[in-house]
This record gives sequence, C-alpha cells and structure tokens, in this order.
Amino acid sequence: MPVPILCHVCHSGRYRPENAGVYRCRSCGSRATDSTFPVQSDERLVVLAGELQILTVPNGHQVITPDRRCYAPHLGASLSIALRVHRTRPVFRQIEDVGTAEDLLSVLDADERGPWVLSPAQLGVLTRAMDVRNASLPSASRQYPDFDAEIRAAHTRSRHPRAT
Repeated sequence: MPVPILCHVCHSGRYRPENAGVYRCRSCGSRATDSTFPVQSDERLVVLAGELQILTVPNGHQVITPDRRCYAPHLGASLSIALRVHRTRPVFRQIEDVGTAEDLLSVLDADERGPWVLSPAQLGVLTRAMDVRNASLPSASRQYPDFDAEIRAAHTRSRHPRAT
C-alpha cells in the first residue's frame, strides 16, 4: 500500500509533481527533487491522485502502473475468461493458480487505478489468462497491446531477476 510523503519543511503538506523529478508542497510551497527522498531498494516513488508516495515492492514482485482506468477491467476480463474455460479444460497448471486468479480478479475489481504490486505467481497466472483470452477472442489482444506487452515483460523480469 502506498504511503504519502509529508513535507520536510512544514511537516503537514504533501508533495505534488511540478516538473519531471521536481515536487512542490501543497501547503508551504517548498520544492524537492527525487534525490530528496531516499528510497530503499524495495521501494519506489509513485504519484497517485496527484500526490507523491512511497510504494514498497517485495523482492521478485513487479509494479504495474496503469495510465487508464480501463486496464483493470481489461485484465479482469482475461482472468474471467480463463476461469470459465478452466471449468471445462485445464487452463492453470497448478490447483493454487485458480485461487491466485480469483484473488487477483478481486484485487483488480477493488482497485481500478493501481499501481498494482504483483508477485511472480500472480504475473504467471495473469499472462496465462491473457493467452487464453487471446485464443478465445483474438480481437481483444489488439485492444491494449502496449499494456499487454508491459505485463509480459514484468512476468519475464519476475522470473529472471537481475543479480544484485
């Protein structure tokens, strides 16, 4: 869950983006840059609802940041189709993948804005669901190709993390 950052000067205001990498406090107007906010290796700076926040990302997890509210229903449709197809033929390789798909579907229903921090297992289930959706409804794969590619790239990164 993202945590808003309070102003370093007035200690009550929150930062909003002003320019690339530059933020201004809504209360006192003080300015800060990305380097002002030291983040750990498992944290990311994100802007949600116009406020700068810190998002914790566990090891192996990936952050998917939608820029459209329609992305959650798009992914949810993939999961729904895969869950329906799974009733008649096995879509998911492990029994716990069905539970992961149902949990992920409820997360997307609850939070359409994101960002979503997804585990390698969730990304695996999601990409499998996207494959099923693309086979069932080929036109759906052309709806948001860049976003689908981002999900697949995140899945690849989660399976092959860089050595640090």
